[in-house]
Amino acid sequence: MIASGSGLRLGGWLFRHRGWLPIPLALAVLAFGNPTALSLGVGAGVALVGELLRLWAARAIGPASRTAGDRPGRLATGGPYALARNPIYVANIALYTSFSVSSGRWQVLLPYYALIVRWEERQLLGAHGADYAAYCARVPRWIPHTARSTPAPPLASWGGALRAERGSLVVLATALSLMGLRWAGS
Repeated sequence: MIASGSGLRLGGWLFRHRGWLPIPLALAVLAFGNPTALSLGVGAGVALVGELLRLWAARAIGPASRTAGDRPGRLATGGPYALARNPIYVANIALYTSFSVSSGRWQVLLPYYALIVRWEERQLLGAHGADYAAYCARVPRWIPHTARSTPAPPLASWGGALRAERGSLVVLATALSLMGLRWAGS
């Protein structure tokens, strides 16, 4: 379940820099993309699903979703966290996929999330011990297999979730707008 060694150190570095790491890939996709009306529409639909999942996850986890430090906050187990342990990263993968699809290219993959997750698991196990181990035993890392009912902590407000996500929303709108402009100019 928990990684160690150089993969763990790399995961910690990737976690601390996860905000800007996709930018070079996004710029390459924008520069070499060949968007069509269909690819833009499908990409926007995938982006909508990804962003709705991020908002739901941000509402469940609260402001901790935007931290870059090494200290985990409270253990989120409600909302999408009752279905999978990493809904924000699943949403991020959907968002990056949407940008790739919008560009007419399908090559962009971001496998570094596996390393980040393993590093975060170590942090969460250290902070939450047996509670986190029990959570891992009942909730899958990536893909839900069944909905399990667990007592959920109160959710943050939708306004708080939107405030936490404002940076992601601006980046998403900018990226899709640039891809749309590239399509319109071709």
